[in-house]
Amino acid sequence: METIPDMSSLLKNIAKMQIMLADMEAELGIKNIGTIEKSVLSSVVDLTGDTRLVSTKEILKHPLNCDYSRPSLFRALKNLEGLGKIAKGGDKRGLYALADQSA
Repeated sequence: METIPDMSSLLKNIAKMQIMLADMEAELGIKNIGTIEKSVLSSVVDLTGDTRLVSTKEILKHPLNCDYSRPSLFRALKNLEGLGKIAKGGDKRGLYALADQSA
């Protein structure tokens, strides 16, 4: 018979994960950016596999971004670019990469 964890232990685990996430966001300097910007940045990171560049089309279709309007996502891309978290890349329009944070 499978045991189901009680609600309080699940909530306690969620709280611990949120605290850990907030600490990591602070370390990366993204704690105070908006929710949409965090989702877009996370989707760029997720989509950047073997390839360095990610298309706007892929970012817009990513599951983390499905609840946001198209204009909001484009604003988030622009904001992240302004913050130096992502950069336009390649010769074609609509390609983004994670910005080089080592410089």
